[in-house]
Amino acid sequence: MAVVGSGDEAAGEALLLADLASRVILISNEKELEIAEIVRKRLVERTNVQILNASVEAIEGDTLVKAIKIIEFDGGEEREIPIDGIFISLGAVPLTQIMEKVGIELDERGCIKVDDHQRTNIEGVFAAGDCTCGGMQIVTAVGEGAMAAMAASVYIKGDWKEKLE
Repeated sequence: MAVVGSGDEAAGEALLLADLASRVILISNEKELEIAEIVRKRLVERTNVQILNASVEAIEGDTLVKAIKIIEFDGGEEREIPIDGIFISLGAVPLTQIMEKVGIELDERGCIKVDDHQRTNIEGVFAAGDCTCGGMQIVTAVGEGAMAAMAASVYIKGDWKEKLE
């Protein structure tokens, strides 16, 4: 398996895959990984994880991934690596600028700020999923969506101050 990315999210994906795959290649699309030191240590300790500083030039295969073509940053070596799957984990900032225009508060990354009940700073407006940058995973978004729906239901019924505080 291969994971492309240079941040904590990509490193986390590589560590998860290392428990499932015989070999994981973390391809940092930057000169260096931009990850927490403890995460770096965990990656280095895994014997089935290889870290490459390279750019992915192509993903090869027809209906299934067969290989990736990379160019390594050090030396410019171009090569093809056989793989069975690839995860692109470059991170993303949600397109939330329109929310900011209506007065919803965003954090420094452009993510919608919410409380424990998924409430924004505007009464009656809730947010969930990747726009809040919670866990940036489907399972997290689903959980946040359920929490937001329950809180919105309580809000609509009118007794939200007692039940949500």
